[in-house]
Amino acid sequence: MTGSDRFVWQKLLRHFKTDDLTILVNSRRQFTAHLLPDLQTIIEDLVAPWSPQLSGLHQEYEFFPMKLSDLTTSEGKCVVRLAPVQHQDIDIGEEEPYASLNNGLWLIRLDEDMPAAVMLSKFLTRDGPKVQVEIAHLPNEVGHAFAKGFLRTIQAQGKSSRYYRNKAVSFESTEFEGTHETMRVHKLPLVSRNDVVLPKATMAQLDTHIFDFVKYRDELKRLGQSGRKGILLHGHPGTGKTHVVHYIAANLPEHSTILVTAEQMLNMEEYFALARVLQPCIMVFEDADLVARSREDISSQKAETRLNRLLNEMDGLGTDADILILLTTNRLNSLEGALASRSGRVDVALEIPLPDDDCRERLIKQYGHALNFQGEALAEAVARSNGGSAVYVKEMVRRLVQRSVARGGSLVISREDVEEVFSPAEAEVSSLKRNEKTERRHIVEQGDEDDCGSC
Repeated sequence: MTGSDRFVWQKLLRHFKTDDLTILVNSRRQFTAHLLPDLQTIIEDLVAPWSPQLSGLHQEYEFFPMKLSDLTTSEGKCVVRLAPVQHQDIDIGEEEPYASLNNGLWLIRLDEDMPAAVMLSKFLTRDGPKVQVEIAHLPNEVGHAFAKGFLRTIQAQGKSSRYYRNKAVSFESTEFEGTHETMRVHKLPLVSRNDVVLPKATMAQLDTHIFDFVKYRDELKRLGQSGRKGILLHGHPGTGKTHVVHYIAANLPEHSTILVTAEQMLNMEEYFALARVLQPCIMVFEDADLVARSREDISSQKAETRLNRLLNEMDGLGTDADILILLTTNRLNSLEGALASRSGRVDVALEIPLPDDDCRERLIKQYGHALNFQGEALAEAVARSNGGSAVYVKEMVRRLVQRSVARGGSLVISREDVEEVFSPAEAEVSSLKRNEKTERRHIVEQGDEDDCGSC
């Protein structure tokens, strides 16, 4: 950048070989910022054959979209200055982050007498960050055809993703409530079939409704059946619903996974738009009752808006979408009936049950693989854990391990050890149940008082 190149308009004058930048024709399109690395890479690949010259731009305000017409201004306070090219690292789930441009201006020549400019800029809105791509060219048919084809190619290639496909992602929150920046890539645990301890009947349902469904999906679609499916996983807290979700994601490696958080539910359209780009994919709505409570229990307009957007987006997917929607809940009865009991939204409700005797024995052996249970110790632990969740069993095994460590590291567990560990735990559970009943009764009574007070 020379001394004469302080402002963008000066650079554009020389590039387009004109004294009047108002003759330029501009075409632009806006995109969400979630797939910014993909969008930027597409632009870089498209301009590469013309040996582009890249410049950075000084953006005074991040809340207003920068337009190419702003760059041509040569007077007043709004003159845009040239600046060093600035990058921001974006996590794409690889060893190295992606170096994303804050903004950039590529100057290219389609031939000696055919200059053009491509601008990428980012700005913030209440609905989340947006990315704008704008093309400037001289008023002729060649320039018009170039701009139209360039934007059409971006739009077409933007329907896929090279950076986020087959990964687990969620939106990042910003300082604005309900908005998001780019995406966060998650490393979900690799859960094998042996790591899932469920009754055979439950495992068979998972096979039929998820893995076999995906296996035969193309043939089903050929025969006129829908390629999308809604699965509701319900059960007591701690039974392993999230563990099952991880198992499904790990064993459908050709699927991308989108983790939907309750905080971002007002941007439901963005989640489903991303799902269409990344399909085949899995959308995960954990604790679905937080956003899909029965309408009878909804007391705010915001909550009802979230519910309606969820239902509308699920309906709008279409039968050709290769999307699995997994919802989890501890409170099946509190879900909106239009979701939980409506085929086409939730097609199958699968209970993840409390572990039976066989499952609890398998869990104890799995969690306590280093322990040596003597005599009737294992049978006693299985009996004492009756009615407990997988999480409860895991904690009891940890207490047994801690007991063995405390006495010098002996890994032998006797029946007396089991009794010593489980007896206090049983008292804790009884106390918690009493407290829960008291708290529930208090909430109901308080709710009745509030209702009376509003009459």
